[in-house]
Amino acid sequence: MSEKLPEDTDIKITKRAYEILKRAQKEGESLSSVILRLSSTTLLGLQRRGEKRILTSDDQLLVVEVDQTKCLGAESCVALAPRIFSLDASSLGREPLGMKEVEDREVDGQSIIDAAKTCPYQAIYVRDAKRNDEQLVP
Repeated sequence: MSEKLPEDTDIKITKRAYEILKRAQKEGESLSSVILRLSSTTLLGLQRRGEKRILTSDDQLLVVEVDQTKCLGAESCVALAPRIFSLDASSLGREPLGMKEVEDREVDGQSIIDAAKTCPYQAIYVRDAKRNDEQLVP
């Protein structure tokens, strides 16, 4: 027995959800395709995708990026900023470090900077978006 598929349906999403989908969108890919692709990935996979802009509680706008090829799982960043970073030890050697979704002004900028500075592999980059993307770490 075959099921009749519903016609195209419009859905409402928040601005934040739209921004996340747009960041994940590959060239020439529809948003529907992005949703289908991402729905089959793990949460950690979503968290570690690309760079993340974080508006901090101390009014900094930080751009955080992880170089997955450098991360060897020391977990110093997770220890200092567990609300931002997470490590999937089973993924060592292939994108182990994830960045969690946080709301604006939920974390302070200094904890992010300190966590990035403790990385012995210099795998975490932090820039200040309010100062022309000035490199803060490394």
